[in-house]
Amino acid sequence: MSTPTTDIDRILSPDSVAIVGASTDKTKRGHQAIVTLQEGGYDGNIYPVNPSADEIRGLEVYPTVSAIPAQVDLALIVTPAQIVPQVLEDCGETDLAGAVVVAVGFGETGTDGEKLEEEIVSTAHEQGIRLIGPNTSGMINVHERLNLVGTDTVPEGGLALLCQSGNMAISLFTEAATRDEVGYSYYVGVGNEADLKFHEYLPFFDADPETDAVVCYIEGMSDGRSFLQAAREVTPETPIIALKSGRSDVGKRSASSHTGSLAGDSAVADAVFEQAGIVSVDRSDELLAVSNSLASLPAVDGPNVAILADGGGHATLAADALTERGLSVPPLTDATKDALREILPDAASVVNPVDVAGGTDEDQQVFVECAEAILADQNVDVLLLSGLFGGYGIRFAEQYTEVEIDAAAQLGELVTEHETPIVVQSAYEGFNPEPHAVLREAEIPVVESLDVAAASVSALVTYGKHRRTADAKSDFELPERPATTTSGRTTQLSEFAAKRALEAESLPVTPFELATTPEEAHDAASAFDGSVAMKIVSPDIVHKSDAGGVALNVDGTAVEQTYNELIKAASAYDPDANIEGVLVSPMREDAVELIVGVVDDEQFGPVVMVGLGGVFVEVLEDVAFRALPLTEADARAMLNDIDAQELLDGARGNPSVDRDAVVDLLCSVSTFVEENQNIAELDLNPVFATSEGVEIVDASISMVGESTLAHGEGAEILQEESDD
Repeated sequence: MSTPTTDIDRILSPDSVAIVGASTDKTKRGHQAIVTLQEGGYDGNIYPVNPSADEIRGLEVYPTVSAIPAQVDLALIVTPAQIVPQVLEDCGETDLAGAVVVAVGFGETGTDGEKLEEEIVSTAHEQGIRLIGPNTSGMINVHERLNLVGTDTVPEGGLALLCQSGNMAISLFTEAATRDEVGYSYYVGVGNEADLKFHEYLPFFDADPETDAVVCYIEGMSDGRSFLQAAREVTPETPIIALKSGRSDVGKRSASSHTGSLAGDSAVADAVFEQAGIVSVDRSDELLAVSNSLASLPAVDGPNVAILADGGGHATLAADALTERGLSVPPLTDATKDALREILPDAASVVNPVDVAGGTDEDQQVFVECAEAILADQNVDVLLLSGLFGGYGIRFAEQYTEVEIDAAAQLGELVTEHETPIVVQSAYEGFNPEPHAVLREAEIPVVESLDVAAASVSALVTYGKHRRTADAKSDFELPERPATTTSGRTTQLSEFAAKRALEAESLPVTPFELATTPEEAHDAASAFDGSVAMKIVSPDIVHKSDAGGVALNVDGTAVEQTYNELIKAASAYDPDANIEGVLVSPMREDAVELIVGVVDDEQFGPVVMVGLGGVFVEVLEDVAFRALPLTEADARAMLNDIDAQELLDGARGNPSVDRDAVVDLLCSVSTFVEENQNIAELDLNPVFATSEGVEIVDASISMVGESTLAHGEGAEILQEESDD
């Protein structure tokens, strides 16, 4: 059943709403929804629907939606789950654009619920209707007073909230209600995403003049790839901020390869979100503050942060928090330091961070003078003001409050003048003093937590970088997969078969020969200079070291004996394994061991991984992910994300790794998987990286389905192996 054309404007900004399941019982959702709309000031038409009532709160009640003698844009369905198909069938007689299905009892409950969910989606599409939910708390258009949730604590503002938890939404509404200048334009409880999905709301919010940023709380996504594609188009103009739950090891799925076992929900989601320009946060207390900062402040041009603090403790902790997030706290120019010395007492520190050392105790205008000097510095992209600002009138003397109010207004003017953001962290934020209200009116965010302030600054830098580099990143577009690549049996290729396919497509594989007898192993080793590596070849033994199936530094006199020992060890490890022989390759040493892999993520589709490899890859977990297809910029960013940059740059006098060769390999792997869509997992571990280039030392490929769209020798080898 094809998806009907979506009139998202009529769904999110309806002129009329039917309440299906309207009730005369004041305790029922069907009654409370009408009360909320009437008392909240919704200007559209409200049509209660109930076959057993005539009038509710002065409104005529209709037996069905089809009986309403006027156009209805949206229906709020608050009936039990089993009645929803019947309601939607009736709605087909109207020009209804969408329906909000509140009921639980669908896909989240098991097999029967899944069948019912499929039925309501199929019925809705037959009738040309799109669904929000089911299993949703509802939807709110705050500016139009359309409240289909019932909560009365949703302040008006510029944040659109897409949320998969009603309780999380209530928490964010409540938090915003305690903050001046923070509020919402829309709320959508996406629920099970049975029909309308996360990505389908993004273009509407991007075009909406009332929305400055999109806030997402995500538990799972049914079409993460489309979300990335839509976000890539939206984020250059409208920030998207996401909190993804399920970040623990419990959320990781099992997989046969190292790549699969390392591809946890949070690891992949954070990486591909960044690739699409979405800013991720780790904690719920960061979500609203970060979103407000991105919605309020000008874009950041670089990673350099200046710190202005009224105490050494705050200065040091702020520097620690920022550098831990990978931000730069660079020295100020000599001219800036000279200007600060003219303003501050001799005890002050005028490097970065700047500690005023009591220079603001009796005159808080000094904050403004210091900020003006710092913002004029060519090395500064954003300023974090940390300490007690806004609380001097509380802490010291009441007359300072007026001074701080004036200083706050001037700080707002400086942001506009220099087009450089200021974030304020104050220990007095919880007192909600008037100077903070003035800052917020000037769209300068104020937070109490230094960690949250650092998260906000980091988000500004991350988002600014994306805006500058978005055009060089992936468009996330992949060829449509045939059905045979998404279902069917899984085939594990042997290392020999995997290397043959990679070599056929000109990927840099270490030379290799397959030996099926001790004599063939001796002949293969004789063709290589020096000692050799010998490895068991079996599609049933993926982790060969665990099976005693690897021998290194084997010289020519021991090759035949080693062959027999490897066969014996593998047979003992798995008596039922299909052992094809032993792979013989020249030894490679003195290299940085990397892992390069691809896994088909359940939410986002195929993603590439690179990181430190070898036998301890799952212990080190120093890896980076990006979604296919990779651009050169994506590949280079992945390499820069690895923590062990010292190893890549040549630790202890060793030559640095040829980064261009690693980038080329990542892009080649991306192309290889794009062209062979039935690859389920690919694992190249280790990949030896030196100053001379890269070499694939070991390879593992598993495939699903029965066909591939690609043409060429490598694809033919994969096809041949998957058909065996």
